[in-house]
Amino acid sequence: MKLLIPPEEHNILFRHITVALDCSAHSNASLNAAAELARLMQADLTGIFVEDINLFRMADLPFSHEIRMYTAEPEKIDTVQLERSVKLQAREAESSLQRVAGECNVEYSFRVCRGVVPTEVIAAAPDEDLLVLGRSGRSPSCRKGLGSTARRALAEGKKPLLLMRPGFSASEGSLLVLYDGSEGAHLALSTAISLKKSGNTLHLLLLAESYEESLEMERELKQERALTNIAVEFHHLPLNNGKTVVRYIRMAASGLLILSDRMKLSRESVHDLVREIDYPVLLV
Repeated sequence: MKLLIPPEEHNILFRHITVALDCSAHSNASLNAAAELARLMQADLTGIFVEDINLFRMADLPFSHEIRMYTAEPEKIDTVQLERSVKLQAREAESSLQRVAGECNVEYSFRVCRGVVPTEVIAAAPDEDLLVLGRSGRSPSCRKGLGSTARRALAEGKKPLLLMRPGFSASEGSLLVLYDGSEGAHLALSTAISLKKSGNTLHLLLLAESYEESLEMERELKQERALTNIAVEFHHLPLNNGKTVVRYIRMAASGLLILSDRMKLSRESVHDLVREIDYPVLLV
């Protein structure tokens, strides 16, 4: 059986963390998580704010109007005021980054660019960087389910990828790991061990073709030295029943789910699971 990451290497899992900022509640949760992980991993932190070029293109259209909460009639979009509003949001995002990074005592940088939001955000995080996004953004159309940037990052296979939502922590509370004995599952478990804090429970959701196979995986994992002195709970689930996995995660409601899309589960099934559950997910 392949050994997991040894304890002495746990603090160098991510060298750099990039977080997308847009001042939404999900973005604020992402910032807090990114700073927590940067402190834990001794990683550098970069915040990126994208001025949505499509918003400015729409404002330039002759038929574009807006209806404000305090006016009854549509008004032509004021492009000068729009510029001011976007610049103000960028300053607010930088201020939040400065405050949270200071509280966590981590080095940070801040970037502002203009373009298509998903494209610019994904390009800002090289392959080896952890990209942290909110599950949803500011748009009312994506208040439920994944936002456009999260959907794009998932579809393009960006990894490692952390999708956060308000009310959860990336390093506090219990962790859930989908494990089926594959290389991807080993990576997910090693990542969880790196993130786990003393006193928190690690929930291993063992996926196998049969209960006997699942019990064998549990027996092998109990012999793994990296799991020594860690509170672990084993849960046995059928390999090819995604709906059962989703229901179990919802019942557990423990916290961060860590998984890979290079498991015995198909990549499409893993991505469906990420889209289906409304919990923080770390895809490695």
